[in-house]
Amino acid sequence: MEEELRKRVRHVTIAISLVAAVFLFGVIGYVLIEKWDVVDALFMTAMTLSTVGYGLPKPLDYNGYVFTTILIVIGISTYLYAIGVVTSFFLDGDLRKYTKTRRMRKMIDKMENHCIVMGGSEIGKYVVRQLAMRKQPFVFVTPTLSRIDEIKAIIVDLVKEDEFKYVVGDAMDEQTLEKAGIKTASTLVVTLSDDSLNVYVSLMARSINKSVKIISEADNVAAIKRLRYAGVDNVLSATEIVGSRMASLVLNPALQSFMDIVHQSGNIKLKMEEVLVNIKSPLIGKTLKEAAIREKTGLLVVAIQKGNEFKFNPDPSTTIEAGSVLIVIESEEKQSEKLREIVEK
Repeated sequence: MEEELRKRVRHVTIAISLVAAVFLFGVIGYVLIEKWDVVDALFMTAMTLSTVGYGLPKPLDYNGYVFTTILIVIGISTYLYAIGVVTSFFLDGDLRKYTKTRRMRKMIDKMENHCIVMGGSEIGKYVVRQLAMRKQPFVFVTPTLSRIDEIKAIIVDLVKEDEFKYVVGDAMDEQTLEKAGIKTASTLVVTLSDDSLNVYVSLMARSINKSVKIISEADNVAAIKRLRYAGVDNVLSATEIVGSRMASLVLNPALQSFMDIVHQSGNIKLKMEEVLVNIKSPLIGKTLKEAAIREKTGLLVVAIQKGNEFKFNPDPSTTIEAGSVLIVIESEEKQSEKLREIVEK
């Protein structure tokens, strides 16, 4: 879509340039052929091309009449072409689309630490919906414009239309990732329909941004190893996940029911959140008991992540360190926001 708009804008620019060129051609012609000054040449050219017919500023000789005839034919042809191109541009809504696209490009260029979701599979739609619910900044990438309308339909109650940022382009094209802001993104979620495409996009993204976190879907369990070689941080296989959950429903039905409640945070209040303890946090050096997180916010700390290690069900005497991530369960709206305010004081 964006490339097509650029072509239409280019056609309008060419049409306007042709009109200007014909006008300049007329002025130069009268100056050279009739030896007129620039003002008289400008007036004669404007009168001829506009077909107003006020009368000649000065008499024309034979060469002047021939040149004027040629100028009229060229001018009318150019005007008709330009009017058609410009009218089509405005009536088809291309100006509005072009303005909207440029505005969106500027917004994406200013984004940092955002998430890029590539691919509009059913899994991709679910990811977008969840990100929109959590107010996480994201850019959606798809090769087809029709997929944009589908995404808009599932987030219409969560994101204003002018705030939904997307890029329409080929996943195999490096420029598509760059337009989505891969250089400043924190996370890339790849949900393309083909594992080989997922591998290619992951390799390309990793070559552009070494620090971006890449999460990829794998249709085939055999593709998991290839995706990890491609630099993917987290690979999720729908086959493994569904199989694991079905087995869990048989072996641990109560536990699975509880996990379903936690994950279905869009329908009920209970959900899991994570809060990063930055290096300036007043909680650093305090124990969980001293921090009194539960008393102040009502949140239950179920785990603490430090690097690649997790400490589950941490003891009240556990010391909070800089860079740690607190995994908490939230039962009421905005409880985690209260904790973030405490952490960032």
